[in-house]
Amino acid sequence: MNNSDNQGQHYCRHTGHCCSHGHCSEGALDKVMLTRIAVTAVAIVVLQFVEIEGWCRFAAFLVVYLIIGYDILREAAEGILHGEVFDENFLMAVATIGAFALALMSGSGDYNEAISVMLLFQVGELFQGHAVGKSRRNILALMDIRPDYANVEREGNIEKMRPEEVSIGTEIVVRRGEKVPIDGVVTEGESILNTAALTGESVPRKAVVGDEILSGCINMGDTLRIKTTKAFGESTASKILQLMEESGNHKSSSENFISRFARIYTPIVCYAALALTLVPTLVCTLAMGEPWGEAFEVWLYRALTFLVISCPCALVVSIPLTFFAGIGGAGRLGILVKGSRYLEMLSKVRTVVFDKTGTLTEGNIDCEDRVKSTSRSAIDTLRGEGIGEIVMMTGDRREVAEGIGKELGINRIYSELLPEGKVVHLESVMAESVKGEMVAFVGDGINDAPVLRRADIGIAMGALGCDAAIEAADVVLMDDDPMKLVTAIRVSRRTLGIVWQNIVLALGVKAVCLVLGALGLANMWLAVIADVGVMVVAVVNAMRAGQAAKLPGTVAL
Repeated sequence: MNNSDNQGQHYCRHTGHCCSHGHCSEGALDKVMLTRIAVTAVAIVVLQFVEIEGWCRFAAFLVVYLIIGYDILREAAEGILHGEVFDENFLMAVATIGAFALALMSGSGDYNEAISVMLLFQVGELFQGHAVGKSRRNILALMDIRPDYANVEREGNIEKMRPEEVSIGTEIVVRRGEKVPIDGVVTEGESILNTAALTGESVPRKAVVGDEILSGCINMGDTLRIKTTKAFGESTASKILQLMEESGNHKSSSENFISRFARIYTPIVCYAALALTLVPTLVCTLAMGEPWGEAFEVWLYRALTFLVISCPCALVVSIPLTFFAGIGGAGRLGILVKGSRYLEMLSKVRTVVFDKTGTLTEGNIDCEDRVKSTSRSAIDTLRGEGIGEIVMMTGDRREVAEGIGKELGINRIYSELLPEGKVVHLESVMAESVKGEMVAFVGDGINDAPVLRRADIGIAMGALGCDAAIEAADVVLMDDDPMKLVTAIRVSRRTLGIVWQNIVLALGVKAVCLVLGALGLANMWLAVIADVGVMVVAVVNAMRAGQAAKLPGTVAL
């Protein structure tokens, strides 16, 4: 895995320098790593047919070892220098150097095992990097709403400008097939817009003079002239992209657990490997009369195998990747989750509190406020998903609220509430909830910011273009369909299910292999194959989280 700093850069072990995310060619890195793997594999085969002995043989295999493992050794050394000793690089470095030393001391000249173990580990790392890169590229493709340019008319000519350079109030031209670069109002023209990248829905929307247009939409019809109402940095596309980029900053409790687990687990297995070397060696030498050198070699090899097996890559890699894929899968459906922490919390929701106007109803208070066509089915489905308590809060009159509640099958209703009143009643609902179960508040985000922030998890519905909703909520449903909430909960539960599958798989196989390694029933080859194999299975399983749950009428891009 790559070391990260706080400035959004990562160390590329393949090229040997730092680069910013997005500026490092993953394809180029893969080619470099593939070249190193291929050269190492060929060199191992060739050296089997070359008759060299002693130090010449050692030097030849050492060169091959450094070709495939120099980055692991460097990162292990840097970790030691920075006081971060116990990580997977340290484990692999100690195990393979130890295997090299054993071959040298025994005079066997069999350095293949050390090199092959490092080779298999790098193959696993390459697969991991490819999976992470694929998941990142999928999200970038799904959220491909960042415009490359804005068309500005000057003296009768259309000039392409960077969207960042276009000021508020500028009239821009959006032709057929182009993305709307900046939020604005249509001043001339009539067309059809594809908003799928924003909402996850493929249903086109009509745009006429006077309509507000959001950046990220694609013009599917005639040319439109739009007067910008925001700077590019404040436009909907920019806010969504920023939200997605920052989603990794809010780690889930599962990810934090794995981080803490690795910090404790790795030193323990290192000391256990040391004990596995020394204690049996002393017993065999003092109690059973075996020669020290023979006993030490046997138990050192078992300890090195033990270290290879103990490498926690499958856990450390697959858990964040699962959440990353889950957030991407949700984004495909127009569900923006601000971090893995909120995706995990969403899976634990057992009480949902709905705002009424604009959330469950169409929001027309000048005329009859009609229930949305999918509200009843959404509530029924939520109950089927195990949501035990459904509450409605509104500032509307009691008789109107009770009528809507009866139509939707909601028995617990609070009406005639000001925003602060919603907070008070929400707190009473939260006080009644079982510990560990989450209470979600779902509102349209226009005047619900206080209660959205107070809930365990705030969900803004129909928040397309609503700055207050995007700022206040933990989860943003980009269109106004209540069934999107069902989808969000299903995606979160699917993601958490995969997380726990990977935890059980990794720890279960790890425990069995550690015992086999300590008993001498598993050699280093089997150890690394088992470790890389589990990591590959866990990563493939993690990618399933990106295959978001579908509902009738919901189109995944």
